[in-house]
Amino acid sequence: MAGEDAIAIIGAGPAGAAAASVLAGKGFAVRVYEANRRLGAKPCGKGIPSIGDLPVRIPRDSIVRRIKGAVLYVNGSLAFDVEEGLEGVIVDKERMLEAMIAESGADLIRGAVFKPSKGAVRIGAKYFEVKRGLLAGGHAFYPGETINALQYRLKSPMFENLDKLLIYFDTWLIGYYYIFPGPSNEADVGVGGFARFNDLQALLDKFIKTSEYTRNAVILKREGARIAVGGVKLGTTGGLPRIGEAAGFVLPLTGEGIRPSMISGAVAAEALASGRNPLDSMDKSSIARGIRVQRRILEKVKSMSPERRAELLKSIPAEAHAMIALGKIDRGSLVKVLARHPRLLARIISLL
Repeated sequence: MAGEDAIAIIGAGPAGAAAASVLAGKGFAVRVYEANRRLGAKPCGKGIPSIGDLPVRIPRDSIVRRIKGAVLYVNGSLAFDVEEGLEGVIVDKERMLEAMIAESGADLIRGAVFKPSKGAVRIGAKYFEVKRGLLAGGHAFYPGETINALQYRLKSPMFENLDKLLIYFDTWLIGYYYIFPGPSNEADVGVGGFARFNDLQALLDKFIKTSEYTRNAVILKREGARIAVGGVKLGTTGGLPRIGEAAGFVLPLTGEGIRPSMISGAVAAEALASGRNPLDSMDKSSIARGIRVQRRILEKVKSMSPERRAELLKSIPAEAHAMIALGKIDRGSLVKVLARHPRLLARIISLL
């Protein structure tokens, strides 16, 4: 194990793995503490829709499928099929996290539970003080709003050649269903929204029975999780700056968390390595700005009727949808894309 002066990373998820990679790459001794025995235990679609802005490398053998775009439906009707800006991957998340931490050279200690009140991790019956580090403990440490999500792993020949993300917005739910292709003929099919788990299960079961992609699929696994959608909530817990989902680095409109969390972890690690304040650096990051804009849009959407939500979603051009969905929101680019839609432009710009 690294020496007692090692920088501690609490949590071996995407943010923690990215932070460990950056810090270890700069010559720091790093120790990653993970409460679970397996990494990447939280269920998700395992999609990274855009890899061009990732600050760390995705290990090649953890990529299970390349993604070439997304298809968006609104209340069952096709809205658009977009490819530009959506060159991404589906990953084996556990393999990716294991490889990232192993390649960094950081120590990984499993079964280590962080106790904020003590500023220490508990390993077995012993406590070890954490003097310096970052908290990447996920939604359990997030102080903002969360929603429920439910996901099935399905198997069907329909997924064999699927190379796009399929997203089905439900404006009555204020949420969406998704089909993210996985390895071979498998896919993660789920739903997330402002509803109870039991209600989401009924909705997802109905969706699976009616979708052409899933109606004859075999269910391999069922799992659920909470997702942080309250936006960026910077601060410390147990004396450590929160990063990743613990700090709200999840895009509220789409639930995408792997890429934003990795970016936040890398930004915080760069700041820590150079003696700057990780919280200030994350606050000024472009991904934080994108999340804040998405959160404001979500608040606006929540106040609309289902019919107005559907009208808004269908009125946004595909290129602008991609920018907003990825959190890569630039005022100049939006003006260019929405030049032919002045009323829509004014509505969106007012939220920036």
